[in-house]
Amino acid sequence: MTTPGTASTAAPLLAAYRTVAELAGTHAPALDTAARTMAVSAWVGGGAPRFGDELMERRRRLQKAFEQALTEIADLIARRGENPPRPPRLFSPIEVAAASRGAFAGMDVEAMERLAAELDRAGHALPEAGSRLNAECSAVCVAAAAGRTVGEAGTWAAAQAGDLRKRMEVIKRTGPDPFAGGAGGKGADLAAAGLVGYGLFGAFAPDGNGAGSLLAQARTGDTKSLGKVLELQRQGKDADLAGRVSAWWRMLDPAARQGLINKAPGVVGFLNGIPSATRDSANRAFLALEEKRLRDERAELLKKRDELSRQPGRFMGFGAGSVFGPKLAEYSTMLARVEAVKAALAEGGRNGRPPALLLGFDTTGQGRAVVSYGDPDTAHHVTTYVPGLATKIEDGKADFERALFTWDRANGLDSGKRTASIAWLGYDAPQIDQAFTPGHTVLFRGAAENGAKELASFVDGLRASHDPDVPANLTMVGHSYGSLTTGQAAVRRPFGKLADDLVFVGSPGLGVDHARDLGVDPAHVWVGAAPDDFVAEAGWFGESPYAPKFGAKSFVVDPGGHSAYWYDKSESLRNISSVVVGKYEAVQVSPTPDLALQRYLQQPVPSE
Repeated sequence: MTTPGTASTAAPLLAAYRTVAELAGTHAPALDTAARTMAVSAWVGGGAPRFGDELMERRRRLQKAFEQALTEIADLIARRGENPPRPPRLFSPIEVAAASRGAFAGMDVEAMERLAAELDRAGHALPEAGSRLNAECSAVCVAAAAGRTVGEAGTWAAAQAGDLRKRMEVIKRTGPDPFAGGAGGKGADLAAAGLVGYGLFGAFAPDGNGAGSLLAQARTGDTKSLGKVLELQRQGKDADLAGRVSAWWRMLDPAARQGLINKAPGVVGFLNGIPSATRDSANRAFLALEEKRLRDERAELLKKRDELSRQPGRFMGFGAGSVFGPKLAEYSTMLARVEAVKAALAEGGRNGRPPALLLGFDTTGQGRAVVSYGDPDTAHHVTTYVPGLATKIEDGKADFERALFTWDRANGLDSGKRTASIAWLGYDAPQIDQAFTPGHTVLFRGAAENGAKELASFVDGLRASHDPDVPANLTMVGHSYGSLTTGQAAVRRPFGKLADDLVFVGSPGLGVDHARDLGVDPAHVWVGAAPDDFVAEAGWFGESPYAPKFGAKSFVVDPGGHSAYWYDKSESLRNISSVVVGKYEAVQVSPTPDLALQRYLQQPVPSE
């Protein structure tokens, strides 16, 4: 302890302590208001929990940094023989009244704007405070780590404030208030979740499969990363992936979007969550490029064949046709797929029908084609038809027509609202010649389980890109083996996440033993079977959906075999379409049919 009249060797330390204490009093609470905003559930879902945790950790580090600096200076004062000040405890938990959740889901937009303002203030003030803290600590030989921590908190806050404002502007453009729980009816539930979940602080959304990192790379024009996102989509594991893609796409500037479309139109066009109109534009560009590529390569191969065929003995008597034939046949098949899709698209806009949108296309393997008659992003009624055994794009006229006929009848039943009817030829349906091919045979579930992954992901995209201001009802219609594919997709998206209504016709089984196992109210599981449909009698995959104990609602179907469910003016088409537009009272419900008995009664009576 110093004697009177002598200069204290601790004076510089005491002065530094006072300065640091003033800095702490002013800046240690810099993130408190932001933390309280998150604590009262101003934003929930998506990346909110992770961001909230990061915010609380940054706040803890900030306050502990000031505490540590004061403690170290106080220790030095004590070593000089002075009575040191007692460092204050700056860190304290955030205490708020329990927030009432009510019907709220998403975010309080005004509160989030205040949060951005608080982060912005912290972002401006903390770097300067960190610099001053660093100077004071260095002057009295205290480590400068505390100053760096304070400055880093400011840099982080500034980055989040800027990112938040950008995202809020995009989100607010999607509607007047897509985040008010329940205000938008089914439409808000149908679409806003993905954008709300990932449109704010997207870097903090859970990213266990790496999709967020891949999309961040794709933002720079990296189409390989975008292709990897497409691979994740095909796995069907992440029900939130389409929501992430939707938010990511909306955040891109127009030049970046167009750059990705120009580089990889087929990839962009197949990404679920991107607006349907954008997918259509990208896929039509890809369709034209594929047609040109296939025709050019086929012409080059023909030229090569003709040149080599003129060389004597070149093919040892087998002929050029047998050598080049398989590859030429492959080109012919892929070009036939191009022509089939072009013909299906041409049906849009005719006879009062809406324009057709191409939501997916690929010529390779068994091919893929997804065509929607009407824009599913703005439709009140969205229905997706899933075909089964022997489906081929090149022979897909009947499948596209079934979507068209469904639109015609549904529009007639409810012309005051918009309908989108989709033909989803988006999986490798089993073929007759694949009966003994593992993973492709119609005799087992493998092809359906693989297709269900892609179908579930596709529906995730329908929900993510739908206009939240338009209430919508989503119906899935599975036919034949496609009903098994649809049923398995429903299992992958429980609690009604696949559809509001499930319709199955000519089904050999859904892979479950009761309608409730499909994740929707059994009152919204509909089944129809023609009395002369042998496939519907099979019951190959689980309990027959036509059995009374299955619990589904059965509707009337006219005789006509396995492929007559969409015949014009048929009871089955009228009933399917009534479900699509939500006119359940108009569905002609029948007692659960005894198909074997009905078939027996239709047999001709033997003559005496």
